[in-house]
Amino acid sequence: MITPFFTVSQDDEYVYIDVKVSHVRFSSASVEMVVDNDTFIFSMAPYYLRLRFPHACVDDERASASFDSPSECVKIKVPKEQKGQFFPDLDLSTKLLARRTALSEADLHEQGAKVAETQPGGSRPLIQELDVENSVPDTQAKAVLEEGEKFSWEISQEQTQEQPELTGNKYGFNNQYDNIVGVSLSAGNDINELGDPESTPDVDRILERLIKENIKFDPEFYAADYIMEKYPSPDDDKMIRELIEWKNPTTRKFLKWYKAQQEKPENEREQIMAVEFSKDEQEKMMNLPRKSYLIDESYKPQLLILLVNLLFSYHFDLRETEGDHNIESAWTVGKITPQICFLDSKISIPNPNNADNVLKSAVVTGVRRALSYPLHRNYNMVLKVWEDVYYNLRGGKRLVLKSLLDLKELFRFHDVYYVYDKIWLEDLCAWLISDGLSEATIRYLAHDLRKEYTSLQKADITFEKVDGSGEDDEMTALDLNDIEVMAEELYHAYAAS
Repeated sequence: MITPFFTVSQDDEYVYIDVKVSHVRFSSASVEMVVDNDTFIFSMAPYYLRLRFPHACVDDERASASFDSPSECVKIKVPKEQKGQFFPDLDLSTKLLARRTALSEADLHEQGAKVAETQPGGSRPLIQELDVENSVPDTQAKAVLEEGEKFSWEISQEQTQEQPELTGNKYGFNNQYDNIVGVSLSAGNDINELGDPESTPDVDRILERLIKENIKFDPEFYAADYIMEKYPSPDDDKMIRELIEWKNPTTRKFLKWYKAQQEKPENEREQIMAVEFSKDEQEKMMNLPRKSYLIDESYKPQLLILLVNLLFSYHFDLRETEGDHNIESAWTVGKITPQICFLDSKISIPNPNNADNVLKSAVVTGVRRALSYPLHRNYNMVLKVWEDVYYNLRGGKRLVLKSLLDLKELFRFHDVYYVYDKIWLEDLCAWLISDGLSEATIRYLAHDLRKEYTSLQKADITFEKVDGSGEDDEMTALDLNDIEVMAEELYHAYAAS
């Protein structure tokens, strides 16, 4: 059976379902429809559609269906059981298509926790919730914003346990993938930087990343872009100031909404930004996995860090291309995102002597990579990107999902890079839709992130480089302030000559 494309809308009394039935001869006798409480079923060979609504509907004399020939759509009208009741997220097709499960969410988490206890080192559960109903709908906006998780971003200080020798190590969303990235190397995967992505343990991924970032960073490249921004010339091959001043559409959209809310009386202000999805975006969501996820609580911060790093890379590419992705966009996003190029979801090494903030580590990592790989490597431009990420998060789940769906397309149809859509992006988008993440948690994340990037100092961004001034090749720490001072001295010496 084929799941047809559909759209759902509503008013106070009805839910309206438009089901597209292309390339078939319509016959009313072949159509079957069932309304059972919160479940709606449509069947017309070869199409079959089952939707789960957040609230109940009824099948009475008010229900109707008709075929619109020009649009090839069956237009269905189903009455709500309770007139005036609002049905949230009717444009999230993956959420409506989810199946019901006999186990409650609490039961599933309990089972997952019991299984996790039996795994060595507390690894992820072996049981995962597949094709189930998402039974925690967004209701009143204020209630949604009051329910959320605040995370402690301190790096775990547990003693690092010696890892057993393994033939492979899991990676990707919820550590559930292997034998995918390694296979892509023979096809020319130049985003990957791990020497052996299938066998490198997670801690070694971090060490390899840090070493290669130090090697890749070019002080002269950074100094040149710094001078071009501070002392622009018509002969410059990069207009960095223009990129810094460029207005991000997502940021503009949020600020326009926020300004409108501030002008309203406080009791009339919307708590969550209203975001509508286009038909194209709804079609993309229909292709997402239809499942919910058993995510261990200790793993959730890693997913939030993944979200932050992906949004940073995405908005960096948008700013660098001034809103128009190009053929290099997937490479740029992949290279800046440590979870993609190094499969590094932890970012920082657990250490009993290390009480640093893992969110700060994610910010620093994003800055280091954005100053080492792309065509434009400017610190002030990077700070503008972090500001775009903050406003994207402040716009809420739906605005974040819009960005992720756009980002996902950079990888989905690529001959080689599609592997990263498979191991990260598909599941992340589906998890976001499935109420795995509340509006309040995203808002807390936005505010925590802003604290980190606004308090960041150039002295926090350091690279270890070989000091060639002596006979021995010793390593020396070089921060952005050091490089900018040298760049200023050379520029003024050249200008005076």
